[in-house]
Amino acid sequence: MVGDGGGVPGCRGVWRFKRGVLRADPLRVGIRTFVVIGLAAWAGWLLVRGLINRTMPWIGLAMLVVPLVWLLVTERQWIDSEHEFSAVARTIAPASAGVHCQRWGERITYLGSDLGHVEFDADGQPAGPAYLTYDVCRDLSSYWHAGFTAKNHPTTEQAIAVHVLSHESEHLTGIESESMAECFAVQQDTKTAEELGANPQQAYLVALRYWTLIYPNMPSDYTTPDCAPGGKLDRNPGDTVWP
Repeated sequence: MVGDGGGVPGCRGVWRFKRGVLRADPLRVGIRTFVVIGLAAWAGWLLVRGLINRTMPWIGLAMLVVPLVWLLVTERQWIDSEHEFSAVARTIAPASAGVHCQRWGERITYLGSDLGHVEFDADGQPAGPAYLTYDVCRDLSSYWHAGFTAKNHPTTEQAIAVHVLSHESEHLTGIESESMAECFAVQQDTKTAEELGANPQQAYLVALRYWTLIYPNMPSDYTTPDCAPGGKLDRNPGDTVWP
């Protein structure tokens, strides 16, 4: 994140989505997983001890089971979200490794400001999945699970999150240029929002919100005069639809 947000309502700053800053080798097994394992082991020990002593420690077990169930549910939700966002990414880059959502443990050790990135190898090919920050995945999940009425009023954070998924998915196709990936993503945002459950009208609101509020405030390496209706980067020139 750079800048002060350019006065955009509801925007915490001007966002960057890069190809190589986010990562410090993400932990596929996060802190939450270790906590779940620890609580489960503790509950198992109490259960075995209770059976041996013929006195079940119900209060102790309850104090462990309640947070254990909550953690299991949130872990399942995290996994489901990552799978969903990977499926959306593959509608743009079918052969890609999909998406990795930053875990809570990664979040507290991450010192960068970029919302996502894709690593490229020495041959200029995407290496691995697109990495999205914890906040982006949280806002994507919020939009994905939003009801009909809420999807009629997307927040700026949700519009940014949808766009980050579009942008990094464009990088997964092999595009290294930030301005090109950004422009193609702007035109992809409607489809991305539809993949997350919006109808065409609701999805267009997301794309329009990003195009009008966020894109004009992006750093110069993310914007180009060619990104305009009928411009060189217009994927469907003459169709009167933009973005």
